[in-house]
Amino acid sequence: MATKFPKFSQDLAQDPTTRRLWYGIAMGNDFESHDGMTEEKLYQRIFATHFGHVAIIFLWTSSLLFHVAWQGNFEQWIKDPLNVRPIAHAIWDPHFGKAAVDAFTQGGASYPVNIAYSGVYHWWYTIGMRTNNDLYSGAVFLL
Repeated sequence: MATKFPKFSQDLAQDPTTRRLWYGIAMGNDFESHDGMTEEKLYQRIFATHFGHVAIIFLWTSSLLFHVAWQGNFEQWIKDPLNVRPIAHAIWDPHFGKAAVDAFTQGGASYPVNIAYSGVYHWWYTIGMRTNNDLYSGAVFLL
């Protein structure tokens, strides 16, 4: 037995409220009718937003490089990668009490830090970075 779809009521189609709603929906999605947006302009804007997204990624990566060079222990990790835990950055929080400071003081640091478990130290080593100056240079390059 074939499935029959319900028929749209023609009486409802003639109702002024229904027509206004459908017209509003149709016009709201018809860019060319109310803001001069053409398909070409739409694609250009979408393409341009990709550059904005890439710029944000570069800024984020630059900040990661800078903070590890400034507050991390990359050079110590290069010398002894099996025994030195990579530090991502220091934790500066005035609300930390003594117990929290002690709990987060790890990896050979004398202040609270976050340990980098992501593997970025290994990646940087693989691509040839060996010193904090390499990290600083990479941070400036990405800006």
